[in-house]
Amino acid sequence: MSVKQVPIPAAAEAAGFTKLAFCEDFDDYSGIDTSGEGKPGYNFYIDRPYGLHTLTEDEYVVADSVLKLGVHRPGCLADLSTYSKKGDTGYTMQYGYAEARIRVDWPDDTYAGAWPAFWSIGKSDAMGKSWSDCGEIDVLEMVPIHGKKRPIYTGTLHHHHRDRDENGKITGTRVGSNMVNATGYNDYFDYIDKEWHTYAVLWEPGHVAWYMDNKLMHAARYNGIDLPQFFYRDSPTPLPRIEHRVPNLADRVWKGQYNIFENDPQVFFLGARNEWPLYCDWVRIWEK
Repeated sequence: MSVKQVPIPAAAEAAGFTKLAFCEDFDDYSGIDTSGEGKPGYNFYIDRPYGLHTLTEDEYVVADSVLKLGVHRPGCLADLSTYSKKGDTGYTMQYGYAEARIRVDWPDDTYAGAWPAFWSIGKSDAMGKSWSDCGEIDVLEMVPIHGKKRPIYTGTLHHHHRDRDENGKITGTRVGSNMVNATGYNDYFDYIDKEWHTYAVLWEPGHVAWYMDNKLMHAARYNGIDLPQFFYRDSPTPLPRIEHRVPNLADRVWKGQYNIFENDPQVFFLGARNEWPLYCDWVRIWEK
């Protein structure tokens, strides 16, 4: 972990997240478990979850204090993670402010494969429970949009779960219920270029807020009763709900499901592929 002094982001400080709990500056490879053995003491690990192969040395590059992902291979959005499944060790966050300084390149055909992302998912899922009941927070995804010559930046809140019977017992049928952010109302999302930007998420109980270059972009509030509400920037009026559900299973999507976030700390990932490389200067996470 880096010992250099870094400024506390204003939003993190206002929420009381003033302890620098995680810091990787990619000055060299020392913060990455390049052996793939899952040994403790590293910030990022290359043994990936979900049956994905362990990254090889030619699939990621650290040079000039910058990490490059998406090197010489088809990709997945889970390349480097803050937690090792193999060693059951690493970093997870239960509330805090996570930020990364990132830039991306995109191809002329923005539909060429997986896109760059900085995101997190519940530890239980990352350890191999196959998207059972878990939450996912996408801090940054560069998502392709039909008719545009460049992607848009989105930040998203998901709950992945399995179907349940009338008594609440899991039946085993996977039915992802995903609440996506306000990307249908995204005038600010169009201001994306290939320059460096800082992308961040603030996570408190019942509240998630997304920031770009320290400016609030949108926020979500969730509880144990209703589906989440999303808010444009600092507006007090919630946006119309945008839901993605498995067809014909809407009646089985339970309200209040997003309180799963309160029960499972998050593992963070950086990912890209060769058509859409991601460059990361640093990652920092602040806690109380």
